[in-house]
Amino acid sequence: MPFCPQCGVANPDSARFCDQCGAQLIPVPSKPASPSVQPVTSSGSTTGAPVSAGPSSCPQCGAGVIPGEAFCDNCGAPLLNYSRTAPPVAPDLPFPGAPPQPVYPPPQPATIQGGKPTPVPPPKPSIPSTAPVTPSPPVAPPIRNSLAGIRLRLRSGAVLTLPATTQAFIGRADPVSNFYPDIDLTAYGGLEHGVGRRHGRFIIQQGLVYYEDLDSTNGSFRNGIKLLPRQPQLLQYGDELRLGLLSFVVEIP
Repeated sequence: MPFCPQCGVANPDSARFCDQCGAQLIPVPSKPASPSVQPVTSSGSTTGAPVSAGPSSCPQCGAGVIPGEAFCDNCGAPLLNYSRTAPPVAPDLPFPGAPPQPVYPPPQPATIQGGKPTPVPPPKPSIPSTAPVTPSPPVAPPIRNSLAGIRLRLRSGAVLTLPATTQAFIGRADPVSNFYPDIDLTAYGGLEHGVGRRHGRFIIQQGLVYYEDLDSTNGSFRNGIKLLPRQPQLLQYGDELRLGLLSFVVEIP
């Protein structure tokens, strides 16, 4: 009996194409079987499952066909007006119409080029230092023996230099009383700005530079703060001194 490799249906011995799917048949001599054809009634249907009788000859090649067959045994052409219930698929066949599954090669172990990798050592934990941090001591001003090199820079741009002595008076010259200070501010508007004749003095004490107001009428100011008379105040580079209304900057090298 011819055996259909597509759907597994057994066909008549004379069939070359499957009545179920139209595939070309493979003859199987070991299992001869003749299909049981149900008689067709006068109404054109079989006594079993309802089918349409169909044509008695193939519309493709004109060969005679058995009524109820779906495909021509001679050329395999489909016959018209055919319907039947598909028989069960043979259990020993693969699923009909299933595409072949792809075959993948087995996984291969990965290889590392260039030899073995160099192990990276773990980072060493940082150990906090327990040694106390000693702050750097403040830079002490240089020890001076005289006022030499100290400059007074007025706002007008004039620069006055103190003498190389341990003390120097600042004020205005007074020919009547025959008093001439070490630093005379007369030519820089001392009288108009309220500078006294003996307004104050610069002195060296313990190697440092000080300024002392000598009971002036209009007072002395260091960085905007009025100084008490007869109380020397330590000077630093960049301090602003104002005698009355006349201001200048102290530059100590």
